[in-house]
Amino acid sequence: MRRILILMIAVLTVLLFSCATEPEQPEQPVQPEQPVDTTVPAPEKELEEAKSLKSTIDEHELSEFAQEEYGQAEQRLQEGEAAYGKDNTKAKSALDAAIVSYRAVIDKAYPLKTDRSRAEVDTIKAEAEAIKAPVAMPTEYQAAKAKYDQALAAKDAGNYQEAISLFLEARSLFQDVYQKTKAKKEAAEAEIKSIQDGIKDAEQKAKAADDEIQGGGE
Repeated sequence: MRRILILMIAVLTVLLFSCATEPEQPEQPVQPEQPVDTTVPAPEKELEEAKSLKSTIDEHELSEFAQEEYGQAEQRLQEGEAAYGKDNTKAKSALDAAIVSYRAVIDKAYPLKTDRSRAEVDTIKAEAEAIKAPVAMPTEYQAAKAKYDQALAAKDAGNYQEAISLFLEARSLFQDVYQKTKAKKEAAEAEIKSIQDGIKDAEQKAKAADDEIQGGGE
């Protein structure tokens, strides 16, 4: 009886250890690299165009005017570059979408940036006119106004890049006119004040002399 009990305990011990030990996991087979699909040509033209559009946008700082569209374009460009040479069908699709989004940025941003450029010129132009720049600096004012009119014409024709450049030149010219007119005005005011102070001083001296004469007569 005792032997049977010992045997049963030994069997139970073996069973417990076998249940506690986790079964070994079979090794996962190494996935082979996906072969490049050589039947579909690499979308070189699409990649070049997408990068060219991105370069234009970055150079002219247009992304801030169309942030959502720019973000979409950037994501699709990254997807296209990642798939390039591996899955050219996927790469072409992503790059085509990037091109569409980059063009949307340009179409939306250029008019908005042109309007902002004009508003900046209008501000300094109004300030120059408020201190009589057309009268004080007629030649310089007309040169700035001519550049401004050229910018407006370019804007109306849809030549936004040219318009922005011209507005920038006009703003610089109007700022120069404003500063020179302001300096002229301040110099004239200082001269007038000097004359007024001289007259006042002369009047005071004359009054003092008159008072002295009248006092001596008493």
